[in-house]
Amino acid sequence: MDKFMLEYVLEKLINLLGPIATLSKDKRELKDNALSAISIALTETKLYYRDRERGKPRNPKTEAKLAKVWAAAAIPLRHIDEELAMACQHKAEFWIAPENWNAEELSRLGIRLSDVSSAYHRLAMPRYANLASHQKPFSKPSL
Repeated sequence: MDKFMLEYVLEKLINLLGPIATLSKDKRELKDNALSAISIALTETKLYYRDRERGKPRNPKTEAKLAKVWAAAAIPLRHIDEELAMACQHKAEFWIAPENWNAEELSRLGIRLSDVSSAYHRLAMPRYANLASHQKPFSKPSL
């Protein structure tokens, strides 16, 4: 390979570095947005169950909000983990009418809160996913 050809190849490679770096940054931002959405849905749901365990009655407005945050989480997740995105969509459907779902169905679909939380931890923090699975579980089977 002559000097001019080598310079040409190096120039083309250098020109590719910018778009590659931007693509990597864009992908990281997409993943962060998706993880943020599911983190919010998980936190809102855990707070609702905490209140329920403390004796507060069911709240249709909160359950409607949960349906919306789970549905919103499904959208960006489809780009990085379709299975988890589908679980979020099922969680949204669950919160529209939780009384229509049973523990067996939740388990079969993998949408108990502990299942979705574990999937989130595996995606967000793979090195620590096993530690997160040992957290104190909620007592409700429908989680």
